[in-house]
Amino acid sequence: MTKAAVFGSSGRMGKLVQEVSPGSISVIQAIDVGDKLELDSEVEVVIDFSLPSAWSNLNTLLSSSDAALVSGTTGLSEVERKLLQSWAAKRPVFYSSNMSIGIHVLGRLMKTATSMLGESFDKELIEIHHREKKDSPSGTALSLLDNWSGERAYGRTKGAEARKPGTVGVHSVRGGDVVGEHHLHFIGDGERITISHLATNRLVYARGAIRAAEFIKGKPSGLYSMEDLLG
Repeated sequence: MTKAAVFGSSGRMGKLVQEVSPGSISVIQAIDVGDKLELDSEVEVVIDFSLPSAWSNLNTLLSSSDAALVSGTTGLSEVERKLLQSWAAKRPVFYSSNMSIGIHVLGRLMKTATSMLGESFDKELIEIHHREKKDSPSGTALSLLDNWSGERAYGRTKGAEARKPGTVGVHSVRGGDVVGEHHLHFIGDGERITISHLATNRLVYARGAIRAAEFIKGKPSGLYSMEDLLG
């Protein structure tokens, strides 16, 4: 059994991880704002669903332990990405902006379609999330966009010029309680291909994080992703 701590334990995802933990994972410590930043000596993996602004506290928490880290925190800046690298030099670190297994299958389908269709199809990405999501585009959208080359056009406004050849359209929609949707449009002359992933329940993210915690336990130091988990 893997003994875990949840950082950001009072947040929506932190609570879900604690609720759905299977028999293979035991959450023995929950940490949030105001709690002592010291890990229980038995913790083997820290599961983080917090905010980038909380990562200075996460850094303090990790400094006195060699526990592995699984993080699904989104909206990272270059500062946080450097922290990931520094942590990965001392422990196994699993990072993914989206812990859904399905979204990574979408990414693989995207790569295949992009390779087969080439530059003859225009490319547009539309992502939809709940009204409270702060980062835009979503971290998942930015990861998916790495599969498409070309200048990015973020949304379109009244009076915008015609679509420039080779550009990639990126659109963010916010509203309601939408968990997460990502739609990839390959638009050609006379035909169009759309590949989509819709998350209808946040449990998929909690289960993905738990699966990542099981995967990373005992691994050598380094930075791991869903690509490593899926093989």
